[in-house]
Amino acid sequence: MKDYIQLVDHHCHNCLRCVRACPTNAMTYINNSPRIEPNECILCGRCYTACPHDAKKQKSQMKEVLQWLREGREVILSTAPSFAVVWKDFNALKELLKSRGFSDIEETARGAAMVSRAYMNLIEEHTMKNIITTCCPAVNSLIEKEYGDLTDQMAPVVSPLIAHARMIRSAHPDAKIVFLSPCIAKYKEIEDVRFAGAADACISMEELVGWLKADLQEAERPQWEAFEGSIARAYPTPGGIIATLPENPNYEYVPVDGIEKIRYMLEAIRRGELEGCLLEVNACKGSCLAGPLLSHFTHNEFLGQLRISRQTANTPKITTGELPVDMHAQWRKENIYRPVHTEEEIQKQMIAMGKTEPMKIRDCGACGYETCRLKAIAVLDGKADPKICLPDALERAQSLSAVMLDNTPNGILVVDDDLLIRDMNNAAKTMLGFEKVDASGMPLEGILPDTGLIDLVKEKRRKTGYFQCFYESYQKLIEHAVVHARGQNLTVIILMDRTEETKQEMKLAAMRTEAMEVTQKVINEQMKSVQEIASMLGETTARSKVALLELQKVIRGE
Repeated sequence: MKDYIQLVDHHCHNCLRCVRACPTNAMTYINNSPRIEPNECILCGRCYTACPHDAKKQKSQMKEVLQWLREGREVILSTAPSFAVVWKDFNALKELLKSRGFSDIEETARGAAMVSRAYMNLIEEHTMKNIITTCCPAVNSLIEKEYGDLTDQMAPVVSPLIAHARMIRSAHPDAKIVFLSPCIAKYKEIEDVRFAGAADACISMEELVGWLKADLQEAERPQWEAFEGSIARAYPTPGGIIATLPENPNYEYVPVDGIEKIRYMLEAIRRGELEGCLLEVNACKGSCLAGPLLSHFTHNEFLGQLRISRQTANTPKITTGELPVDMHAQWRKENIYRPVHTEEEIQKQMIAMGKTEPMKIRDCGACGYETCRLKAIAVLDGKADPKICLPDALERAQSLSAVMLDNTPNGILVVDDDLLIRDMNNAAKTMLGFEKVDASGMPLEGILPDTGLIDLVKEKRRKTGYFQCFYESYQKLIEHAVVHARGQNLTVIILMDRTEETKQEMKLAAMRTEAMEVTQKVINEQMKSVQEIASMLGETTARSKVALLELQKVIRGE
């Protein structure tokens, strides 16, 4: 795989739409990032069209084509008939592109007419069990990769792109041949060694629109050039190939579009239930008019079909005849390796994923796999993350949310913009006495009657606000945290009962005051005792001093 589809990681939103859209499970999701298994990808482009975030890009060869034009090379554009989805006037488009440097512009439908002739030759020969058309490279890859035993029922005929490129090459051997494509798989087809030397590059119709901008001036009544086999312009419409072929009793003509239907068809062939059919197969539902590189023009799909219908009306069908170039193609089975897992391994992985009982096996497909069993196999193959399961994630989230709401000691109210109660947890019911009453739909003011709280709930400028109020009706002091859930028109009010806490604080404050008073009284009494003792000690000391002085006089003999 040469990055025909490129992943833009920084645009990825991990929505898994590409994984769900992939019909071959080539799109994997490991380590929080999507990746493509190149051996299993058939380049149907579903992941490209499914992505709403521009996280997928097509391979672009526009720079090379513009360089050839700047160098003055002979560049011829083969225009797929699905161009009618984008431009109604082929002649006007042709003239504009010539003025921009292209040597010539031809319709790929000329090659498609030769492909139909090759199919008619096969129908007349009547040697094949079934004839599976080979115009769609995505379906060709699917059969070669997964139904290799049926390659002998694929028409040994090249696609209109290769047939037309060879026709141009025979007349312009030195030209650069560019295909204007509605399909990503065509980029790989032109690089297939089996078709080497046919076309040189692909560009998408969207790229061409961006390059031309608004320069194209289309006629009010466009007239396309007529050519032999122009009925082949119907190729990109559902049943378009069959529309080019006259009826023949050798084969029954059956159109099949969409990978899912094509798989049913191939399985039926394997079981021997289908024989004697020419099967027109297209990977895209709606055929090439709904190609992945036309996904930005899907609003014009009907107009494209209408324009083609007008150009192919009353046009002769294709008959047998000589072919101007080599139309032969050889198809081969690629034998993709797919690991085989025992039932024990699969069941063990199912258990590891939490699929332990029938109720746990939901088969919702949200992870990208139709059943939990297929998801388990993908995990064993290393292609899927076992932790990704939307129902389990929702169940875990709901369970965790319920545990938190039911067990938090704080009351929680959910209020809408009309200030009506939407929900109330058990703690709030107990706190406010609503255990036996459903408060849903009641006005907030009737439950928490305080204008300060109502004003805070109405104020949307701050995401979070705080408010405290004593409610006489509940005899409770409640602290509120008001949280505005932006974008959801809801407000969450968290109630914290501070009544007992406040009573305890008041009791402690009273005890502290009483202790201070007792302490002050003890201090005062102690100070009084000290003063009395000091007074007594002072008198005793004075008398002792007088006596001692008298004794000194006696001793000195005075």
